[in-house]
Amino acid sequence: MQGMQSQAGQWSAREGDGGWGGDVAAARPAAPVASLAQAAALLRPGDPEHAAYPLSEADYWREAYAGEPYHDPARSAGDYGPAYELGWVSYHLYGGEFDVAERVVANDWLVRKGVSKLSWDEARPAARAAWQRAENARSYATDGSAGAARVGEVLEALLENACDGELGLREAAEHARTAELAAHFEALASQCASWSQHWRGELERRGAAVGERGSVTGAAQRVWLQIRGLFGGAGDDALLQECERGLDDIARQCRDALQANLPRELHEAAQRQLEQAQRHADHVRQLRQQPAPTDAPPARSPSLSQ
Repeated sequence: MQGMQSQAGQWSAREGDGGWGGDVAAARPAAPVASLAQAAALLRPGDPEHAAYPLSEADYWREAYAGEPYHDPARSAGDYGPAYELGWVSYHLYGGEFDVAERVVANDWLVRKGVSKLSWDEARPAARAAWQRAENARSYATDGSAGAARVGEVLEALLENACDGELGLREAAEHARTAELAAHFEALASQCASWSQHWRGELERRGAAVGERGSVTGAAQRVWLQIRGLFGGAGDDALLQECERGLDDIARQCRDALQANLPRELHEAAQRQLEQAQRHADHVRQLRQQPAPTDAPPARSPSLSQ
């Protein structure tokens, strides 16, 4: 517990830098919102000290939150920050599956949200994302022992999977019945394109000859060809369901890579892709739960910049 208090002091020392945002920092009391001191208050004898919220996580989310699929531009970093801290701390306190612990975490939010303007429904995806990062950090480690041949195999699989995801999602964008959903699929396709470019670069840096990808093979073939079979007659819910399955397949491929003892920089990149796939799949599941809009003719989405 003493270690947590020293980390809390480091956090407080950084408050002058604006913390989760200058507007929020100016409005809140001296003690940080949902601070490590509050996290320590939740801990009981025997609870793990590593439940304390690392500064590296706070720094990560300050940079990443605006690009998250659930981000509302009307909400500030200060609104989301306590949700990320709650998700990380709650994983170490409760463990297991987020969905099982959600009722308890939702009750904790009511007393730990501080000046955040988010309701629990709005904070939930951020807390879940932080929970997933905590779980992944504990579940996957690497000693970097994979040989060159094994590294090449894993990178080839990641590249193929990302390219297939891009193809499937771009076709989904072309056949979506609403412009909003088409734009969402196009954004997901652009994310897959970014990852395929990353893995292609890693292969080329290692001297591999990389040709065209996206032939839709293996497990990805079964997922994305099923999406293609829907085009022309399926509603948006069916497209969302199949795209969710495709994102889950990307996540599965990343988990396989994370068990391959890749060099650390590749391991960390695969973990970032896993977390993005998890969050986008969660967001697609949320979209499926929303009321269906009035049918409209398919609308092709304009291209989105990365």
